[in-house]
Amino acid sequence: MPIEVKTSVFEGPLDLLLELIEKKKLLINDISLAQVADDYIAYVNTHPELPVGEVAEFLAMAATLLLIKSRSLLPNLELSSDESRDIKELEYRLAVYQIIKDAANMLGKSDFPKLYEIEAPQEEPLYVPDAS
Repeated sequence: MPIEVKTSVFEGPLDLLLELIEKKKLLINDISLAQVADDYIAYVNTHPELPVGEVAEFLAMAATLLLIKSRSLLPNLELSSDESRDIKELEYRLAVYQIIKDAANMLGKSDFPKLYEIEAPQEEPLYVPDAS
């Protein structure tokens, strides 16, 4: 289930919010990142089985979004090479995520059989005697 975000200027899935910011159709300065974080925390609280890796990934993304917003609010802010690399890495991950999402949509619309619909051939089990 996608994470839903509700701010004063945007309401919808987090994926769409990131896409709009990335395509510069929505200014990051208009978004309350605190509200995005609150919505994510509410999502995590209702999904205790959420993998730790996904939570860590969101925290890294949130930190990078804060850095981007800080830079947009303070244009004279000089970024370290690590911070610049983090921004470029986030942009790269968002682009890869979009490619994967598009590919998944294309596969879902294709006529390829679903993996769970493919039956494995029934063969007799292979017996291998113990080598000792």
